[in-house]
Amino acid sequence: MKKDLTDEIKELNKRISELEKMLSVLLKPISDVRKTTQSYLRLAGLLLDHGGLTPDLILPELKDPISKDIVRVLLERPEQNVSQITELVKSKRGSASRRIIRAKLTDLEAKNIIQRQQQGSRQVYTLTPEVIKKWTQLLGLNI
Repeated sequence: MKKDLTDEIKELNKRISELEKMLSVLLKPISDVRKTTQSYLRLAGLLLDHGGLTPDLILPELKDPISKDIVRVLLERPEQNVSQITELVKSKRGSASRRIIRAKLTDLEAKNIIQRQQQGSRQVYTLTPEVIKKWTQLLGLNI
């Protein structure tokens, strides 16, 4: 009788363990959906609160409007050269001087907001990994 009871308890423990494993497999997709929903709601909240995803959200110390436009441009289109950045900023602002854009790029590079890379015979600019990380954290995307 005692042995039967011990065997039954062992069998029940085994089945409970199997059920726990199955339950964790079933709950994983629900957890993933919850994380995605939280990220989406965070993004929607940022859009509503700030009217869009602006550089002000992650770089509040950046006061210059041209520099903000450069950051915005590089967020939308990484790996742009000075001429491309000038044209893209011009399309947003209505005017932009290549000389001023170059000076702002030098300043942003000194502040470790952007980085310059050599691609063949041309130099292109991208946001630094630190700035990209701030954006992804802001959006709730832990990349």
